[in-house]
Amino acid sequence: MNVLIVYIQKIFALFLLLVVARQLIPNGRLKKYIYFFTELVLIIGVMQPFFSFWGDNDALLDKIRSETFTENLSEASRDISRMEYLRNDYYRKEYEDAAALDVLSTADGYLDPFGLAGKRASVELTENYEVKKIVLTVGEKEEDDTEGMFVEQGKAQGSKVVLDGLKQRLMQYYGAEEEQIQISYGGER
Repeated sequence: MNVLIVYIQKIFALFLLLVVARQLIPNGRLKKYIYFFTELVLIIGVMQPFFSFWGDNDALLDKIRSETFTENLSEASRDISRMEYLRNDYYRKEYEDAAALDVLSTADGYLDPFGLAGKRASVELTENYEVKKIVLTVGEKEEDDTEGMFVEQGKAQGSKVVLDGLKQRLMQYYGAEEEQIQISYGGER
C-alpha cells in the first residue's frame, strides 16, 4: 500500500511540474510540440512501473542510452561527410581558379607575338581534379607598342589559325580533348 502512495505522489509531482512548464512557455509555433512532449513524459511516468514487466529498468535505460549514442554517432558521421564534401568543393574551386590563371598565362605566352592576349579564362574540373572544360576568351592586346611586323603577320594569317594553334598547345599541356576546350575571339566563338 505504501508503494502505491509513493507512486501516486511521484505522478502528481510530475503532473504539477509539467503543468507549470506548459504555463511558462510563450504562445508560438512550438507550443503544440511542447504540449506533445510533456504529454509523452507524463505517459512514460505513468507507465514506468509496467516497464518492469518487460525487463529490468536499468536494462531499458541502457537500451535508450545505447540508441541515443548510436543516433548521435550517425549524426556526427553525416556531419563529417558533409564537411568533407564542402571542403572538397572549396579545394576544387581553388584549383579551378589557379588553373584558369595558368591557362591565361599559357595563352598570353603563345599569343604575344601575334598582338593578342587572353582576356578571360575558366576551368572546370571533375571530382578527380581532371580537366573537364576550358573556356578562354582572346582579344586584341591593349598595349600600343606591339605594332609591327609580328602583329601584321598574325592578322594576315587570320585569328582562326592562331587560335587553332593555341588550342593544340592547351590540348597538349593539359591532356584535354578538343571538345573540352572552347576558345573565342572577342566574345564570338
